[in-house]
Amino acid sequence: MEKHSDQTPHPQETSSEQLPVYLSVREAARVLGVSERSVYGYIETGKLPGARLGNVIVVTADAVYTYQRRAPGRVRTTTPPWRRPPLQNLEYLTTITVRVYPGQDEMLERKLHDIHSTNKHRLPGTAARYIVRNEHDPEEIDIILIWRSVVMPPAEMREASLTSLYSDLAEVLDWGTASLKEGRVLLHA
Repeated sequence: MEKHSDQTPHPQETSSEQLPVYLSVREAARVLGVSERSVYGYIETGKLPGARLGNVIVVTADAVYTYQRRAPGRVRTTTPPWRRPPLQNLEYLTTITVRVYPGQDEMLERKLHDIHSTNKHRLPGTAARYIVRNEHDPEEIDIILIWRSVVMPPAEMREASLTSLYSDLAEVLDWGTASLKEGRVLLHA
């Protein structure tokens, strides 16, 4: 007589690592930083795999944590042409290049996070503001400001705004090394 071995694991032997973990739509929205409506849209379009468990729609946690959201807006299919700023609303560019004090990278990140989260240093009159770390020289930072002439405040207000920014970053950026360039935009894309 032949013996059969039972290869099926007993319920108490099943590892919880083998079972998928599910998140509700609300939990998935919180993780992704989007609305519940967006998560339903992702499920409907197949961007996130969803399942119905009873009357609840769920998504596997793995799918949520590995989901890569596309940047907002339309995907650019062609490179935009060069444009000239209209004469009645010229653009001006301010570029400040400055060095980070040695060992202050973590503090710089905290200060930038604080500026972002408290919405500080919006610099009235700017159409865009960038703080950029040089890929080839990580100790070099560029602050790039794009101003619109129609809403650009007087020079004294701009200087006061920049002085406030300098003051908040004085612990981490060596303003003695700063170089400032200003100019009018001739062409942009």
